[in-house]
Amino acid sequence: MIITRDSSTYRALQANLGKNSTVLNQLYIKSSTGVEVAKASDNPSAVGSIINGRSDIVKGERYVENCKHVQDCLTTAETYIDSVEQLMTRAKELAITGANDSLSASDRGTLADEVSQLRESLLDLANAQVDGKYIFAGYNDQTEPFSGTPVTYAGSDDHQMIEISPGATVAKNITGEELFLSPVNLFTTLEDLATALTSGDSTNISSQLTGLEGAADQVRSQQSRLGNTSARMDDMISLHENTLLLVEATLSRNQDADLTEVLSEISKMETSLEATMQVTARVSSLSLMDYL
Repeated sequence: MIITRDSSTYRALQANLGKNSTVLNQLYIKSSTGVEVAKASDNPSAVGSIINGRSDIVKGERYVENCKHVQDCLTTAETYIDSVEQLMTRAKELAITGANDSLSASDRGTLADEVSQLRESLLDLANAQVDGKYIFAGYNDQTEPFSGTPVTYAGSDDHQMIEISPGATVAKNITGEELFLSPVNLFTTLEDLATALTSGDSTNISSQLTGLEGAADQVRSQQSRLGNTSARMDDMISLHENTLLLVEATLSRNQDADLTEVLSEISKMETSLEATMQVTARVSSLSLMDYL
């Protein structure tokens, strides 16, 4: 009977040893990963919050990337639009110079040639490409948007929209239609100025200033729009990043392990496991001779 009792004790000690070893291994994993809830069974009540938190982080990071992508696209477009604005400013300067009655026909012809060159430069800017895509072609960014004489537009009037927050989208491009053609056709404006300079009529040349100023205002309006959208993206990025910090903190509370507590538990379990192993070893060494 005594031997039977000790055999039962030994099996109980073995079971306890296995249990403690399993718990200790789990604590080791927690200490190395820093994760308290690795699977649903670890804490069923926290699973919903953890899943939602992870989903919110993925969406928040995507919105931040989308906002930055919009800024990159607008910055690229702004570089070309600045060049267009400078070009139209130069055209206005040529018109003012050409309206001077003291200029000879040859002088005006030289000015007209420069305006024609400006028109070709404007066409190059209108057909600008980045990464193989025409930036002022709307959705038809694989098709050259401007060509011919008079210049015609083969792009689309649609903006490329991108989601920057739940239910909110913003255009990441400016179409060639709104920048170069509507309501003022920049190409026609330059062509009319070149024609006026060639004619040598100072009154006709002066009359081109109204169209040139309208063209410049059209370009500046698009520059202002870009600036406003870019500033909005700064605000949205800041908002999303702050929200991400809050979500990550909440997720950490629900999911992450308290390392101080885990290390304390490891110390306790190691001590307990060592004691159990010692007792088990002593019991396992007993034989029938110990009872005679």
